[in-house]
Amino acid sequence: MTKANTAIKFNKHNVRHIESNKKARIHYSLDNRIDGRKCVTLYEKDSQRNLHEIFSDAINNSDMMTDYFEASRVVLFEDNPFYQIARNVAEKHFS
Repeated sequence: MTKANTAIKFNKHNVRHIESNKKARIHYSLDNRIDGRKCVTLYEKDSQRNLHEIFSDAINNSDMMTDYFEASRVVLFEDNPFYQIARNVAEKHFS
């Protein structure tokens, strides 16, 4: 999931790993799955891959030869300890 013993701060336009002070510029999406499962998806706004420094399970399915511009993302489901915090921030700023 996330790196062991970490704390993450969710802000309107970024997430920050408190111990290392690494930031990833993001935008939020709520409940965007075709299967209807509740989730918060964090999409990295640039290609710096800082989201991978904060979440070890960040996803980036890009093919460097054809779509190198795809940004990373993290999907937080209801059983994730950061789900409710991320959802509260997203709902507060983007609903």
